Amino acid sequence: MEVKNFKTLDQQIELLKDRGCIIEDEVFAKKVLSAVNYYRFSSYFLPFKQDDETYKTGTTFNKVYQNYIFDRKLRNLISYLIEGVEVALKTLIAYHHSAKFGSLGYLDPKNYNDKFDEETSKENMDKYIRRNSKHPVIIHHNDKYNGKYPFWVMIEFYDFGDMSKLFSQLTTDLQKTIAKDLNQNYSNVASWLYCLTHLRNSCAHYSRLYNTKMIAIPKTPLNYPINLNKTIFSYVLVLKELTLNSDDWTDFRDKLKLLISEYGASIDISLLGFQANWEIHL
Repeated sequence: MEVKNFKTLDQQIELLKDRGCIIEDEVFAKKVLSAVNYYRFSSYFLPFKQDDETYKTGTTFNKVYQNYIFDRKLRNLISYLIEGVEVALKTLIAYHHSAKFGSLGYLDPKNYNDKFDEETSKENMDKYIRRNSKHPVIIHHNDKYNGKYPFWVMIEFYDFGDMSKLFSQLTTDLQKTIAKDLNQNYSNVASWLYCLTHLRNSCAHYSRLYNTKMIAIPKTPLNYPINLNKTIFSYVLVLKELTLNSDDWTDFRDKLKLLISEYGASIDISLLGFQANWEIHL
């Protein structure tokens, strides 16, 4: 199959019209497509697409654009919540590991479970130090402590994915201790961090959340009111369970409700996994 040919903005507009999209303002449509890659934007037409590649009757450019803007704002809301979870987990991991094994105990492979890969761990830490060689904290510890970094310093340079892997490599007793601080089961926490790594990456790379299935199913806690699945709504519930700051969660929940209310006429929240009674679960 040959690679698709380049299309000008005018040709992109004509293609959308040929497929049945109603374009109320072509000047505005061109402005959008000049700022948002056609390939990215066209993915928001998927809920409106029929088997023959045409769009459902009544599909308008403005409505699809509202889907796009809603998705962008949703990512921003979720990103803020993920940041709080990441900071809290890094704090708990460094605190409990250092309390048990000392400030440099994270360097000793004996202080982890069988999943720990010493070579990969060392490569990652060397990478963190190289990437942040100009950071005042790195310079300070190089000058004053001969390049030795306590765990609570080093872990600040981990990304979410590395932190998730690190949690899975901790000894079972440490996983349980950290999970207890979160009022959760440790195996659930490991599953949730793995899932949230992909959600965090999707947000960081501005990937579409609307009408998207995530990579994995988070573990459902015992006696939980619903079964978690691959939808964004399930991942939001996981964030709720891992958010220690109740004010952060209340702020997120209230802003999410306002966002859905603002764009309710244009979006279909079932495409995010939201159920009819979704608000009671938040």
